[in-house]
Amino acid sequence: MAGVDISAPEVPYANDVDLRGKLVRCASPVLDRLQERLTDLPVTAALTDEKGRLLDRRDTGQDLARTWDRVYFAPGFSYAEAHAGTNGVGTALEEGRPVFVMGPEHFTERSSQFACAGAPIRNPLTRRIEGVINLSCLTEYAHPMMAVLAQEAAHDIEQLLLEDGSERQRAVLGTFLAVSRRSSAAVMAVCGDSVMMNERASSLLTPADQALVRSMATDLRLDDPSLPLQMSLVDGRWARVHCHPVVRGTALAGAVFELQVTEARPRLSPARSGPALALPGVVGRSPLWLKAAAEARDAARRAEPLLLIGEAGTGKLALAKGAHQDVRTAGRFLLIECDGPEHPPLVDTVAPTPGLTVVLRHLDRLPAEHLPAVDSLLTDLLGASPKPWVVATVGADGTVPTALLHHFTADATVPPLRHRMDDLEALVGALMRRQAPGRRESCSEDAMRVLARNAWPGNVAELRDVLAAAMRQRPAGVIRSEDLPASCRTTSRRVLSPMEALERDAIVRALADAGGNKRVAAAALGISRSSLYRKMHTYGIV
Repeated sequence: MAGVDISAPEVPYANDVDLRGKLVRCASPVLDRLQERLTDLPVTAALTDEKGRLLDRRDTGQDLARTWDRVYFAPGFSYAEAHAGTNGVGTALEEGRPVFVMGPEHFTERSSQFACAGAPIRNPLTRRIEGVINLSCLTEYAHPMMAVLAQEAAHDIEQLLLEDGSERQRAVLGTFLAVSRRSSAAVMAVCGDSVMMNERASSLLTPADQALVRSMATDLRLDDPSLPLQMSLVDGRWARVHCHPVVRGTALAGAVFELQVTEARPRLSPARSGPALALPGVVGRSPLWLKAAAEARDAARRAEPLLLIGEAGTGKLALAKGAHQDVRTAGRFLLIECDGPEHPPLVDTVAPTPGLTVVLRHLDRLPAEHLPAVDSLLTDLLGASPKPWVVATVGADGTVPTALLHHFTADATVPPLRHRMDDLEALVGALMRRQAPGRRESCSEDAMRVLARNAWPGNVAELRDVLAAAMRQRPAGVIRSEDLPASCRTTSRRVLSPMEALERDAIVRALADAGGNKRVAAAALGISRSSLYRKMHTYGIV
């Protein structure tokens, strides 16, 4: 099904494999020990990455080395199942467990002379597969103990990976303890997938707040000055954030964040406010949303023509209003509906005034006959003094007419709701207060669980309509799961992480582009067809 030729498989070569990375460094002493122990046996030990690409190979003789070279079992070549069929490397990756593939159990004819034992190597902290350790020989020399040796070697490499990570964690821990001893603030340390917090931070920071701090750690660079940032917390208070980067050698090991909490928004200069500052009138603290907000704010400050790109209902107009209110507070906010009944849309009514913001909504839906009029409008606006801020919103798949594209010099992508589920609870509260200002109750925990499992193809607009229907069902009191529309109760089995949601979307797009052809879609995604079927089942894609 993957298209592998049983007699002459095409094993691809990649020149971008990391032959000096952490996995190779930690596996090297284990491979040295294996090579020494197997000196008198015709067995080869090999290391691959998580894609089945060989990183290192240790042979016990020249004849054996030439045998492997003839079948391209060499560094850089991929033995994933999608390229080589059943084998000790690719099958161990697909199954996620040790395998022993003997002779004709191999899919390809040229591999049927070999016996291969493969064991996956997992990251000790995340449990993600980092690669495979493989022992191979000709079938006449095969022995079941090869599988045991491969598993022991994988375990030893995992221990070395843990020790390597522990050095970084110890460095971050030292800084965390030093900052905690001298500071009464909330202190949170981030080292890869590990997080440490003092008691103050544990009681103060919600999971959404913690996610934002972790995103700050991800964005750190060694050449960045350690300037204070400011962020708003879920409970409405503000925090002044000081970052203490932790460097091990020449690499960034992690960071320790010190948060001084105040009731009012701290006063920081614009240069030091950073991307964590939220916009007025909008809800959201997830990294993707804050990135879009920061880009919109910067464009508003410079009066730079901006394209806001995103799916319907994601909040593009709300983001433009928030940036306008934050930067151009005294100016007028003018909305022009490009797909509305009035055409040409308000072209003769726009007079430049100080602080003016003009939003061309749904510019990608503008009828072709009105392009000259809108082009002339944009030319006049962008040449006027004082210069207004011009924003255009377009759909995720929409394209700006070529005749108008040259007017815009900046763009920002507004993420769909499924990619910012950390904001769900805050959005629910804000939308309910907006539709029923006097209502104090929100949603019960079971209702929030149902909402969190929804894919939200209509984004925030769909969430608003769902909550409106639930409030009609229960005009007073806490919204329960049974009050939600039936469409919300046919949901995924679990809440997807942002990365999983991105993967699901990529699979859906590939299937749509391939007209439902699973083989073509799997090839476009760079995965085997069996992996595609498994992921479709996991994400409930039908």
